[in-house]
Amino acid sequence: MSGGTSGGPNVVTLPESPGRRLRRRILWIGGAVVAVIVVLMLVLLYSPLLAVQTITVEGNKLVPTKTITTALEPLEGTPLPRIGPGRVKDLLADQEAIHDVVVQAHAPGTLEVRIVEFAPVAIVENDSKSYDLVGEDGRTLSSVKKRKGVKLPLIDGKASEQDPEVFSSLTGVLAALPSSTLKKLDHASAQTVDSVELSLTTGQKVLWGSDERSGDKARVLTAFLKDKKQAGVKTFDVSTPDHPVTR
Repeated sequence: MSGGTSGGPNVVTLPESPGRRLRRRILWIGGAVVAVIVVLMLVLLYSPLLAVQTITVEGNKLVPTKTITTALEPLEGTPLPRIGPGRVKDLLADQEAIHDVVVQAHAPGTLEVRIVEFAPVAIVENDSKSYDLVGEDGRTLSSVKKRKGVKLPLIDGKASEQDPEVFSSLTGVLAALPSSTLKKLDHASAQTVDSVELSLTTGQKVLWGSDERSGDKARVLTAFLKDKKQAGVKTFDVSTPDHPVTR
């Protein structure tokens, strides 16, 4: 009977390769960076340290500042990073004059809201004997008690009720005019969509016609009004902008 020596296999532990050690270190560092980023995001999104304490408003002319700040009161106490233009616009959705908003956060707790309003193109007398400022699409943007001081042409308010298409044509024509020319108008009227007529504060008349090619007509009229030689003209006919006529 022969004897033998029994024993477990010899295990040799090899040193970790430099490449594997580097990869492990990179993964550890990467995980730590991600964890820090997540913590910072949570702090920014939910920490009261950056909560809104003050709301400033600028750029508004038609909508009172008090009306805007009151509408935005629900934002107070909300962390600045959680507030975007969409949320601000939602709170101001019932203000017809507001076209857009630009929001900027100033740490630690100030929210700056810049208001972009629709430009009024005409003024209309309403049923309460005050006046509405209307935009290009005919919407009421604001109201004033007196017409004096508002350098916009007056449109008969009944025109919008009798024929909305005519009213829309009028506001579309007025929107094509630069503000410098718009301020020189006293009245705007039309019996049909093809018979728009403008009256200047000087008493001169402008035969406009339809709202087609309003951009070209606006350029012709503006050029006429800049020409001092046209001061004695009673009527500017720009209905055919390629061949305007003065009388």
